[in-house]
Amino acid sequence: MSLKVSYDTVCDVIQGYNDSMQERNDLCLVGEHTEQAGEQVKKVCQFKRSTLQQCSGLTDGSFGYADGKPCIIVKMNRVIGLRPRGDPYINCTAKRDTPLQMQYFPFEGRMDKMFFPYYGKNSHPDYVQPLVAVQLMLTKEDYNVEQTVECRVEGSDLRNNDERDKFLGRVTFRVKVSE
Repeated sequence: MSLKVSYDTVCDVIQGYNDSMQERNDLCLVGEHTEQAGEQVKKVCQFKRSTLQQCSGLTDGSFGYADGKPCIIVKMNRVIGLRPRGDPYINCTAKRDTPLQMQYFPFEGRMDKMFFPYYGKNSHPDYVQPLVAVQLMLTKEDYNVEQTVECRVEGSDLRNNDERDKFLGRVTFRVKVSE
């Protein structure tokens, strides 16, 4: 099963990541888990939409779709208590014979450990998940052709290759840009 990605999906996902709203959240230590044992209501680390650069929708409200270079927003499901080891990042590949150029925002598709662990809806009510934007650098030859892309969480102890659960640590979607 693949996920059809559309412009509306990008807009829906990005809504809660307004930079001015994020200013109210805490500046957390980069590269460190945000452990909060004993605190009733957990603090939330800032994830500013502007870190997604040209895929933020701040300068290009079409998220690249108007130029034939669509931005796809990838996020992990919330998993209570998850503390990934290593340096997790999102890596995407196109299911085709030739490579497809992609750009990642934040740089290299990094998901900083400061956003982990998640403590649950009641303890962590304002939590925002880290996002990664993947911009597909399509060419004219790619237009009118459905592109299948798979993105995986890499660089950590998170599993992404379990044939019994094809969605564990990965997502597959299709994008078609028409002229």
